[in-house]
Amino acid sequence: MFCFRALPVLPLLVALALPRASAGAQEVTQDARVRSAALVTRGDLLVLGVGAGLAVLALRSDLSVRARVRSAGAQANGTLGTLADVGNAWGGSVSLLTGAGLWAGGRAAGRPTATVVGFRAVEAITVSGLITKALKAGFGRARPRVDSLDPWNVEFGRGWDNDHESFPSGHSTAAFAFAAAVTNEVLHRAPARARLVGTTTFALAGVTAYARMHSDAHWLSDVTMGAAIGMASGWAVARWHRTRPDNRIDATVLGGMSPLVVQGPQGRTLVGATLAWR
Repeated sequence: MFCFRALPVLPLLVALALPRASAGAQEVTQDARVRSAALVTRGDLLVLGVGAGLAVLALRSDLSVRARVRSAGAQANGTLGTLADVGNAWGGSVSLLTGAGLWAGGRAAGRPTATVVGFRAVEAITVSGLITKALKAGFGRARPRVDSLDPWNVEFGRGWDNDHESFPSGHSTAAFAFAAAVTNEVLHRAPARARLVGTTTFALAGVTAYARMHSDAHWLSDVTMGAAIGMASGWAVARWHRTRPDNRIDATVLGGMSPLVVQGPQGRTLVGATLAWR
């Protein structure tokens, strides 16, 4: 019988199955003259602006949406409960662990695409997490489980404890950052797999957003803004690297360490490694 709890491992299995990059493709990437994109583009600002606008609109529906997802029927529904468990786990740590697993597993299996995809996921989750944490601390919005009657219970600067870190949703941010970064990278490296990877990862991101409301941890407007931050961060990270093929981050983290074996004094064999910088 199919188990919903198996969903978080699907992107890992899919990406590890991605084909190895051909030598020709690698040469084209290295030789192509690419114009470096800005760190933040108008497109990024547009995504964040639309997200903020939708979050403001969602404020009107925060109470009604909470009433539906927290209703006795929804809370007693076993399928929704299982989805909530999956979403909470995925946005909490499993997405980050999956990215790290792709990174390490791809290197071990000799799959460059999986290696890069995993590292992009880790980067996107980290960048978006820092942005989200700063906003949480600044807005100091009470979680719905703390104050279910006032969706705009905000006190600027108090968002340093768990009860007042509602806006935006960190779990949703991480899930959508993973989806955006991974899908974008796969689209350029293995386009035939992009639809499957995108459908899987964005579906998991949507489940995560629902899970945070189902668990009474966030309002609709929280997950809406979190999704925007995550997608903007994921796309920005992938674009930054794609337009800087010789950047030092990739050279250090993805360039790899080459084994070095030399004959030492007294007939000893010394094993070390060299790090390639570009």
